[in-house]
Amino acid sequence: MKKTKNIAVIAFENKKTDLIEWSYFNKEILTGHEVFAPAFEGNVLEGTLNKKVNRLEARQMGGYREICKLITDNKIDAIIIFGDAEDVFEAKDLNAIIKTAIDHDIIVAANRTTADFVLHSSLLEKDYITHASQKKTQLNRYFTEIDKPVHLAKAS
Repeated sequence: MKKTKNIAVIAFENKKTDLIEWSYFNKEILTGHEVFAPAFEGNVLEGTLNKKVNRLEARQMGGYREICKLITDNKIDAIIIFGDAEDVFEAKDLNAIIKTAIDHDIIVAANRTTADFVLHSSLLEKDYITHASQKKTQLNRYFTEIDKPVHLAKAS
């Protein structure tokens, strides 16, 4: 992860007030990073942050699939979700995002308190190598070693 993080924000309609309050509270921090959000969340965030947000399709139109693709392309460093536990765990497309995020070892904050702690972490403002990146590098080295030709001695 580079110093400037790519942060995806997802919120359910009933959490609009929380999203507005949270983004205003964290405005100074969020303006230093790239923010990605589906249509509804993007409108809210652009209004409170007074900054351009990378708008994705509405979740019904494939916005969640876009987020999954961005995660697999290593273009998202953190996901912040605003929703009730029932809403979050009943939404199959959101579960796909969470699973993809876990598989790629990126930050997932599923409530406002966790989101605040993540944004106020000293690690947020630094370059950071995820453990998934380290594993991928180690695996690449391992498979490179395996692919090297082995020269056998001739039998006499």
